[in-house]
Amino acid sequence: MTSDRSKGAGGDSSFAQAFRLCSEVAVVAWDIPAQLPALGKFTLAMQSQPVPLVSMTLPRADGGLCVLWATQPGSEAGDVQIAAADGSTLQAFSLQPTARLPLLDVEALLGNLSPEGRVKFLNNLLTVWRSAFRLSRDELFSSVVEDAVFTLVPTPRLANSVCQIAAGRYLVETDISPELGEITGIYAIGASTVVPLPSQIVISNSSERGWQSCHFILDSPRPARPRHIMFLGKRGIAVRYLPNCNPRYPGLQKWWAEQRGASGLRAFVVRQLSSLPGGGPAVAVDLQLRAPLPARQVARSQMHAAADIDIALSLQGGLLAGGWTNDPTSTLAGIDYLREDGTALPLDGNWYQFPAWSREAKINAKTAVTGFIAWLPLDEPLGPLLQPRLQLRLTAGAVKPLVPKPQPFEPAAQRNRILRAVPPPHAVDDAFRTILAPALQDVERALGKTIWVDHTKDYGQPPKAPLVSIVVPLYRVLDFLRFQLSGMATDPWLAANAEIIFVLDSPEIEDETKHMLGGLHILHGLPMKLVVMNRNGGYARACNAGARFARGTVLVMLNSDVVPREPGWLQLLARPLLERRKLGAIGPKLIFEDGSLQHAGLYFGRDRRGIWLNHHFYKGMPGRYPPAQVARNVPGVTGACLVTRRETYERVDGFTEDYVIGDYEDSDLCLKIRRLGLEIAYEPAACLYHFERRSISRSQDYMRGVASQYNSWLHTQLWEDDISALMPAYSDGAIAKGVSMEIEATERDAA
Repeated sequence: MTSDRSKGAGGDSSFAQAFRLCSEVAVVAWDIPAQLPALGKFTLAMQSQPVPLVSMTLPRADGGLCVLWATQPGSEAGDVQIAAADGSTLQAFSLQPTARLPLLDVEALLGNLSPEGRVKFLNNLLTVWRSAFRLSRDELFSSVVEDAVFTLVPTPRLANSVCQIAAGRYLVETDISPELGEITGIYAIGASTVVPLPSQIVISNSSERGWQSCHFILDSPRPARPRHIMFLGKRGIAVRYLPNCNPRYPGLQKWWAEQRGASGLRAFVVRQLSSLPGGGPAVAVDLQLRAPLPARQVARSQMHAAADIDIALSLQGGLLAGGWTNDPTSTLAGIDYLREDGTALPLDGNWYQFPAWSREAKINAKTAVTGFIAWLPLDEPLGPLLQPRLQLRLTAGAVKPLVPKPQPFEPAAQRNRILRAVPPPHAVDDAFRTILAPALQDVERALGKTIWVDHTKDYGQPPKAPLVSIVVPLYRVLDFLRFQLSGMATDPWLAANAEIIFVLDSPEIEDETKHMLGGLHILHGLPMKLVVMNRNGGYARACNAGARFARGTVLVMLNSDVVPREPGWLQLLARPLLERRKLGAIGPKLIFEDGSLQHAGLYFGRDRRGIWLNHHFYKGMPGRYPPAQVARNVPGVTGACLVTRRETYERVDGFTEDYVIGDYEDSDLCLKIRRLGLEIAYEPAACLYHFERRSISRSQDYMRGVASQYNSWLHTQLWEDDISALMPAYSDGAIAKGVSMEIEATERDAA
């Protein structure tokens, strides 16, 4: 490079020098005289401005400043100017191609910089410059970085591999000075690579002689194993020498078993394992179940606050935690979740409290306490962490640890726990809106990802072009299947025009179901298809899965406990849909086994909490009750026997799968169809028996928890405006009569 002295606004200036950073990147270094910084920014101008062109201004040890520009020169020498902010030229020179330039003398450069300048240089070198010129795997650049490391830290402290958590991935430990400040980046430096590592580390709060234990994950394939690890901190840098990746422990299980006191570090490893493809999450769960943390509570006392955690679910969007507290001396400040680094996140900013009982094992007695449930949103999932750490926080500042027993990790089991987290009398809007609802929605999404059609089986030759597709979800109860199929087989119009699709939502009874359907097919000769789900996913998912196999123009959703009273019902329901384009769905009259009315259309009524509940017109009245014999439009019809066009069903994306287990999906579907501008009708000439809720009563999750209350709450949140606008159009007298009969029926059943 040749250089000419120029005079500009700042007078005489230092000569610029150019060096080779790597095979294609040059660095122009220029010391700014003391009188020039007031002019502001300095630029490097070339005839053909290169991209990228990056710079940094660094403080020198003598109090001055220097500017470094990095660029990719052309294959021939080119004219370059250093210009001041006002456009005046401070220096002009010819920049040679990179191959003709001397290698950057890192030791000399760092020797001229102040401590702050050295940190800033390394920071920019590893972040902006490395990324801008894609230098992570440039050998010459790696040597420059290693030279910088040796210059700054001739004898770095050690880092050691603790154990291998997956192929080529290691848990590494070292120690860090608190004076480094917040860690902003970690880099693995090898002979030919400079690679950024995920800035995911766990640093213990406890320190030994001013040093804190630090653990991180190193992804290090054997050919490119790093020799040094560099930590960039807010207040400095730290370098560690990694002699090899030979782990101290022979396996992850051996190390894990010895870490019962390092709960934050265990949580860190769980989160890292959860991100591994394949069996990483399963390994994390197995480790926690094999060597769990001891459960800890703060026992009840008349002298101090107490607490226990009985639910602490690590979900994709956050943490759901609940239990009880007892505060006889008013010294309880709150309950906190402890992150991996020991940072406390209060739960009481979003929690709901209710009266509860605690059973004392020693005296086998129940004691009144305050129950609570809380939802803590988190930016990053915790992974399958079965024992999140919590603490009881006192007003005096003291804390006491709380550790739950290992929690369920499978979505269906998690849903079961959530549904029992709050007693039904206290399952109100305050509990649902910001706490239980986000957790249940999280679990339902996770559950949906685990459900699919395992296989199908055809009995007989499927009809070539069915007009109607009948979808029947099966869940545990097969008691009425032979009666239902017999009613279908003896209906000539149905047998000639319909295909029958059974969806088995409880694969544990697959053998029994196949055996029964095979026998019934031999008996009646009626072709049918069995769709077997891989696991129970609930009513909506089963129906939607069956609908995907449907080929008919008309689609019937039929419960397994609904039995035709006489032939002709399907033709009566299908014909209006084919003839009236404004008709979106239609339902029949359903009667109990004693002949009384179960369903003559569906409507909505508010309960004392303002929640819209589903009701059936004239439920409990005699089957021939005159008002129930009138065909008419209704707000909705029950999903026990709901008939629509397949095209309509697909337009509204079928049943909504957000409801828990099975309830309110039918009215939700009707309201979605109404939003298309279509009508819902009731046809009393079509009549079937409905042996109500025989399947769902087998679900302990549904019957023992707050599933129905949650579903009605969610239904109200989604459809409040639509229902409020819809209901005034229907007869108050008929609705009132229907409600009174439902209340009578409920009281009769309870008696």
